[in-house]
Amino acid sequence: MKVSQRVWFRASCAYLTLGLGSARAVAEEDPGDEWRPSVALETATLRGARFVANLESGGEAELTLDPTLQKSAEDAFAAHRLPLAAAAVLSIADGKVLVLAGRSQEDPSLDASTLAVQPWAPAASVFKVIAAASLLQEAHVDPQTLICYHGGISAVLRDNLIDIPAIDNRCANLGYGIGKSQNAVIAKLASRNLTPEQLERTATAFGFGRELAFDAALEASDLDVPRDPLEFARAAAGFWHSSLSPLHGTLIAATIANHGVMPAAHIIDRAVDAHGHKLRLPKQLSRRVLDPAVAGQLGRMMQLTTSMGTAKKSFRDGKGRPYLPIEVAGKTGTLFYRGQPGDPTLPGVVAVREGGTLGYNWFVGFAPADRPRIAFAVLLANAVPSHLRAHALARQLIDSYLVREGIHGTQLLARR
Repeated sequence: MKVSQRVWFRASCAYLTLGLGSARAVAEEDPGDEWRPSVALETATLRGARFVANLESGGEAELTLDPTLQKSAEDAFAAHRLPLAAAAVLSIADGKVLVLAGRSQEDPSLDASTLAVQPWAPAASVFKVIAAASLLQEAHVDPQTLICYHGGISAVLRDNLIDIPAIDNRCANLGYGIGKSQNAVIAKLASRNLTPEQLERTATAFGFGRELAFDAALEASDLDVPRDPLEFARAAAGFWHSSLSPLHGTLIAATIANHGVMPAAHIIDRAVDAHGHKLRLPKQLSRRVLDPAVAGQLGRMMQLTTSMGTAKKSFRDGKGRPYLPIEVAGKTGTLFYRGQPGDPTLPGVVAVREGGTLGYNWFVGFAPADRPRIAFAVLLANAVPSHLRAHALARQLIDSYLVREGIHGTQLLARR
């Protein structure tokens, strides 16, 4: 696993919290001036039943990675021989990173330390969740409000933002816009109800454009909220202007699953210094991002993605019956590489071959949908046309999690 920069992270005692339409700094329990060691992720290796890795300062850490789930992700990537692939899985209750995987068929030197923690891909339609959160919390939009629209299947055009009764032959609410990833619905709602400052405030609270505390190098996801009305609407619908790492995508899903509180993600379980002395690990703090009611509304919208929306085929058969014994909430995202200035740069030596097209494909979410235990993100960049979707590999990871638990979904819920 490669690390772009090696640092020690200082625990922060002040966090940005969204509160009923406004952002404010909130001081939580002050951890003092303690420092947390940083893992050299590229050195991670399985030793017996545990993953271990070197510390940047010397010494060694036992990691929170789950060998069974980690192998499931790595085997899936190897089987499909993808140009770029990454995944992260987080335990919501305690913030432990259970999976941090990355693989490139074209550049074998790339692994999780680049592909899972760096924002090398656009956030794409995953950013619709951020826009929806801002509509609900900042603009107080009624989630049942219908918006009539036309087009918006693969683009956002200027006429998508205005009412044209002759061709606005469909009407839908915000939940439909999330579940079906309908660009015109999200873009029109954002253009009419949000200011760039409101969307930027929500995105910042979710961690865009700021350093997130983690005990390995984690590059910040980029954010550029345009002031031009059309570009602003496009950005809200997920057309560029933001980047995202898989680990950050997992934290976004975990925040919604965790009643609006972003867990403090960590990958160090135990650590010793260069002399073998046990290190005390300062406590990392969770932080509130959303009002609990707003998080609940978003979670129900994300469940539509797997029950009737863009990920239905991986979670429902032809008669609408679920493949899994539990329900899953998620959000898909798809864009095509264009290589324009300001766009995320492809990592390593991966390149788009002449005449070819590379497609980014996301699925972030949490499971079980009604009593969440894990949050996850899967990101693929594969040649187009390709029928492999991130939600298909995410379902495999959820399968592996249920097998690891050794119980059916109904029993899993009863145990919580």
